[in-house]
Amino acid sequence: MQGLCRWRHICHSGQSAGRAGYHHEENWKGRIPLADSEGLRMNDRFWSRIRSDFPVLKRKINGRPIVYLDSACMALKPRQVISAMNEYYERFPACGGRSIHRLGEEASDAYSRARGKLARFINAAEPGECIWTRNATESLNIVASSVKIERGSKVVTTSLEHHSGSLPFVERAKKTGLKLEVVRARNDGTFDIEDWKRAIDSSTRIVSVVHSSNVTGTIAPLREIIEIAHDRGALVVSDDAQYAPHHPLDVQNLDVDFSAISVHKMCGPTGMGVLYGKMSLLESMDMFLVGGDTVSDVRFEDGRIIPSYLPPPHKFEAGLQNYAGAIGAGAAAEYLQSIGMREIEQHERDLLRAALEGLKQLSHVHFLGPDDVNLRTGLLTFVIDTVESAHDIATFLNDRYAVMIRSGWHCAAPFHYQIGIPPSKGTARASIYIYNNSNDISIFLTGLQTLIEQTS
Repeated sequence: MQGLCRWRHICHSGQSAGRAGYHHEENWKGRIPLADSEGLRMNDRFWSRIRSDFPVLKRKINGRPIVYLDSACMALKPRQVISAMNEYYERFPACGGRSIHRLGEEASDAYSRARGKLARFINAAEPGECIWTRNATESLNIVASSVKIERGSKVVTTSLEHHSGSLPFVERAKKTGLKLEVVRARNDGTFDIEDWKRAIDSSTRIVSVVHSSNVTGTIAPLREIIEIAHDRGALVVSDDAQYAPHHPLDVQNLDVDFSAISVHKMCGPTGMGVLYGKMSLLESMDMFLVGGDTVSDVRFEDGRIIPSYLPPPHKFEAGLQNYAGAIGAGAAAEYLQSIGMREIEQHERDLLRAALEGLKQLSHVHFLGPDDVNLRTGLLTFVIDTVESAHDIATFLNDRYAVMIRSGWHCAAPFHYQIGIPPSKGTARASIYIYNNSNDISIFLTGLQTLIEQTS
C-alpha cells in the first residue's frame, strides 16, 4: 500500500512526467540492454514499412508517440482494410444475396470473395466451411448450442479458457444434463497430456480448448489433443482467437472439427468473427438463428408454414449481413498473408524474447507462462509486487509514456483464481503484433522500471 500511495503522489504531481520519462528512454540501453538489439534494429527497418500502413500510429498523445501493446484485445487496422470497407460504402452499399441490380451484384460478389479469402487463410476445404459470425464468442456459442449431444454425454474443457470457451458449455450442461469435466492447466499455462488422456473417454462428445491462451500466451498441444479426442469419438472445437492472427493455421492439417476466430484481433473490423466447421458436421447441426436468407423455400399448406432450409454456410447466417465487415475481414486475411504468417510469427518471437529478457532484469516483476518463446504467442502477462492493482500499472504507463496495455482478468477468471490472483488485483498484459518494434519494447520496459523505482 505504501508503494501505491507513493506512485499516486508522483503521477498527480506538478512535475513534468514527460521529461522524466524521456530521460529514462535515452539512457535505457545503458541500463538494461535489449536482447539481440542489433538484430532487432535491422528487423525494425524491415518492418517499418508495415508499421506505416497503420494510420493511428501517426497520432501523438500529449506529445508522445503511441506505444500500442493491446493487440490481444483489439488489433489496429491497416489502411488496406479501411480502404476495402470504404469501397463498399462508397461504390456498392447495397444488399448482397438479394437484389439483382448492379450494386447488389457487386456487393454479393465482394461478400463471396471475402469468404474465399478467409477459407484460404486457414486452409479450409471449401469456402462454405467458413461461417460469418459477430465474434469468436458467437462462434463458440453456435457450436455449444447446435451440435447434437445426447443427455449424459461429457464435454471436456480447461481451467485456462477464455470465458467464451467454457461458459457456453456450462450453460448447456445446466439445461441438458451434460457432464462437464475441466482439465486443470499447470500454473504456467502448459498442460500434461496425460490429464487429457484421463479426461477424454468414450462418453465425451465435445472437447473445447483454447489454442493459445490470452493470459499466459501458452500454445496448447492441439494436435495431440485432437488425436486423443478423435480416437475416442469426440469432436474438438479450438478457440483460435489468439492463435490465428499470429501463427499459420491449417485446419485441414490439424484435422480440427471446429475453429473460432475473432477478426478484430487480426487487423480486421469489429463485429466480425468466423466459425470454421467441417462441412459434414455443419450439415448435421441445428440452426442457431433462423429467418431471412436461411431458407430456399417456405411453403404454406393446410394452414401450416413449412420451411426448407439452405445448406451451410447460409443456414447459420440469418438476416441482412455485415457486408462491409466481411469485406474488411477478407482484406485483413489477405493483408496478413501478403506479409507471411511465418514471418509474422518470427517477428513477434524476436520482440517477445527481448521483452522477456528485459522483464527478468526488473525486480518485483513476475510474469506468467514459460520463458521459451517457442511455447507461447506474443503476449506478456505480469504482476508487480510493489503495485497494488494491475489497473494502476496500466494507468501509469498510459499517462506517463503513452504505452497502452490491458489490465484485469482478461475474461479468464478461473485461471486467475487457480494461481491465487484475486480479481481486485488482476494482471497486466502487454501484447505484441506486426506494427510493434524494439523501440516500443524499450519504452515499455523503461516505464515499468520507472514505476518500480517510484513504488519500492
